[in-house]
Amino acid sequence: MGKNLRKYKTVFFDWHGTLSGSLFWDQWKDSAHPRHEWHAPLSRYLLGENMPMVMEWMRGRVIAEEIVAMLADHFGYSREIIFRDLKESCEMMRLVSNEVLPLVQKLRKNGTKCVIATDNMDTFTRFTVPALRLSEHFDGVLNSFETGMLKQDVDEHNLDRIPFFEDFLCDNNMEYRDAVLLDDSDYTSGMYERCGLDVVRISDPDDFVGKLRKLA
Repeated sequence: MGKNLRKYKTVFFDWHGTLSGSLFWDQWKDSAHPRHEWHAPLSRYLLGENMPMVMEWMRGRVIAEEIVAMLADHFGYSREIIFRDLKESCEMMRLVSNEVLPLVQKLRKNGTKCVIATDNMDTFTRFTVPALRLSEHFDGVLNSFETGMLKQDVDEHNLDRIPFFEDFLCDNNMEYRDAVLLDDSDYTSGMYERCGLDVVRISDPDDFVGKLRKLA
């Protein structure tokens, strides 16, 4: 990790692909589940041709109920059942390793803020955060649904800021160089390098836990 071994004031944690590998309607993957046959077509429809709406969802411009209504109307499925199973899958999401929370706790005891920073939906705040008691285990949650912007979004009027993180850093009297982001995504715009916010790329759960150990 090289330079990333230094002490940071804040560690930002991506959710999907870093802290967790869980997905919406994961329970439908089980071939014994009564709605197993719904999983593939619904996932393809939502994450394929309707990806622009998913992006709007993550930016807080539509809510879960609107997405469920679209899916139910298209497939002729029950809105109540789709929403109920969506909520259940969000509440059943799991971290990639049992080592994660003890390592996060170690960082926090040493004075480092640990904050989830996720491009996500209202379902994360409404269902996943309370079900997993994430607000007790982390110092904060930055969700694109609430910030109205994704981690990759650029401020074309000021290229020396990262809109997603700006308010948090200002509110906590921090600079970009005081923080590091652990994330499985590649940010290729040059914005992060320009602003001085280190990004540690995560490739898989073992890689994540290993890098988290080094930080802790």
